[in-house]
Amino acid sequence: MDRIDLQFFLEPPNLTVNAALEIEALAPLSMVAAQPGAYYRSQPAPTDYMLYGLLENALGWHLSASIRKQVIDGLKKQVKKEIKKNKNWSDSLWATGKPVGSPEIGFVSLLQYHLYFSGPHVLPAVDTFDDLWSQQLRDTGRSFFGGSKHYDASLSTLMTRERQGEVEFGDRAEHKNLSGLDLEQVAAGAKIQYKSIRDRFPHYYVSPTTREYVIPHRPYLFRLQTTPTVSALLKTAFSDPAAPLYLGSNDGWVEVNYEEL
Repeated sequence: MDRIDLQFFLEPPNLTVNAALEIEALAPLSMVAAQPGAYYRSQPAPTDYMLYGLLENALGWHLSASIRKQVIDGLKKQVKKEIKKNKNWSDSLWATGKPVGSPEIGFVSLLQYHLYFSGPHVLPAVDTFDDLWSQQLRDTGRSFFGGSKHYDASLSTLMTRERQGEVEFGDRAEHKNLSGLDLEQVAAGAKIQYKSIRDRFPHYYVSPTTREYVIPHRPYLFRLQTTPTVSALLKTAFSDPAAPLYLGSNDGWVEVNYEEL
């Protein structure tokens, strides 16, 4: 991964720059904020944390949750050292507060102290529709074996015997581990532990799931306040984004214009 510039975090969050973020949808958007069940309902407009994610995507800050925590913890330690030199910063959440993650997925933005979506925002009317979305699922038990249509060719005979009722798969104590056994020699009536053949299935299987999409009538317009350093980073990033830009699901492509006011 290329080295990323996070020196802005060590500066006090003096939000002296007013800017506008114009977002035009290039495809239908599905922006799910609540914990979904069987139906993925979309927000009509992105949440602040979705916008933070969009900005960080443009900047190329693609960090896993564990690495992101390590980075923020390290930056906060450096900030504490700066506070000793500048006592008037000690009342800032940037200096003393714990970073807050989004309620829907726990995403913690590196920008949350140095950029604030202040409004007023212009949110367009939207049309909505439902579509089937290919959800990627993973587990080790019964639902995986029922959901995946694909498995290693070495299981063909055994899976046929299971459908015919000759053998049984399960996860109770009576189900035995087949590890190290010849699958062709499994006796009739055998009770087999799911986990013993899990490595012969794909890592994930696809489940069609109903998902709501929205089509905005016109671009979204968000007002924000940020620091001069972060604003300069964003102007550079949106002139040449580090990755394709999207909101919500990764098929919700957007075009973004960033402008200082």
